[in-house]
Amino acid sequence: EADPRHVALAEQAFQERSLSKRINVLHGRGQNILPRLKGRYDAVFLDGDWREYPRYIPHLRRLTRPGSIVVSANLNPLFGGWGGRMRGKPAIQSYLTRLVRDPHFRTYIIPGEWHSISVRV
Repeated sequence: EADPRHVALAEQAFQERSLSKRINVLHGRGQNILPRLKGRYDAVFLDGDWREYPRYIPHLRRLTRPGSIVVSANLNPLFGGWGGRMRGKPAIQSYLTRLVRDPHFRTYIIPGEWHSISVRV
């Protein structure tokens, strides 16, 4: 998460629910954070700059294991309405097309929520 206010809110919410030992909120942009991460994760929640999403896919493969879940949030530009007028639609289309075709993931798109859920296989 790039916005320090959102980081603080998320950390507070996780602490109040006794989840702070299990969930890490990373402060910064995905393009800067993902290359530095090591290990494998059970769940990844992406909520960043849509234009960066296509570059995340190699990192998602590296950072997940079979059974891991990747939630890609705020795919608004793809699903029309006010989001359809936002910049980023080509990047989101590219990201989802590549993710759906990637043999390492089974991806499900949730239009009403503007999210996708990918399970690492």
